Amino acid sequence: MRQIWVSISVRRLYAPPMIANRILDVLMSILAFVVIPVQMVTTLVLGLAVSITFGLLLLPISLVWMLLYFPMLGLSWVCNKVSVLRELIGIVFIPWVIVADVFVAIMPSMGELESRASKLMLCECWPYTWEFSRFLAQKLDLDCSDAVALREVLDRIARRDPLKQRVILRVQAQESLDPSV
Repeated sequence: MRQIWVSISVRRLYAPPMIANRILDVLMSILAFVVIPVQMVTTLVLGLAVSITFGLLLLPISLVWMLLYFPMLGLSWVCNKVSVLRELIGIVFIPWVIVADVFVAIMPSMGELESRASKLMLCECWPYTWEFSRFLAQKLDLDCSDAVALREVLDRIARRDPLKQRVILRVQAQESLDPSV
């Protein structure tokens, strides 16, 4: 009897990555054909502008990122608490997440490649942004049963990018990101 209850509870805890994350993945892959060439130019131009302004330009860039990130984080938290809404909120806010992802992609990294990769992953994990932010803060272990869906999403994201794999490994090893900066 106990074995049946454990399997039912594990099935209930496991929620496979939803359709919103898969749609987001496809849309970002298509959009990459436009963003990557633009990214090369904007990174150079904005990097020079940040250097010329002695880093003062980073303040408005950070402010815009926070304005994009906090609604994503809050809605992801709601999705975590009320799992019935995850599908609906996940699909409705895909455009917001794409704007946030493009913003992070075109901003200069100023040598902090792992920090930029973690911000991109916060977008790409949508609607699991809350869970991934808890993982980045080392408050969520990927081996626990609450992180099954997040682990699957991260596996799919990191499979394509060694830098993102390194970010995940660093966080799991409780190391700081971009230690050489």
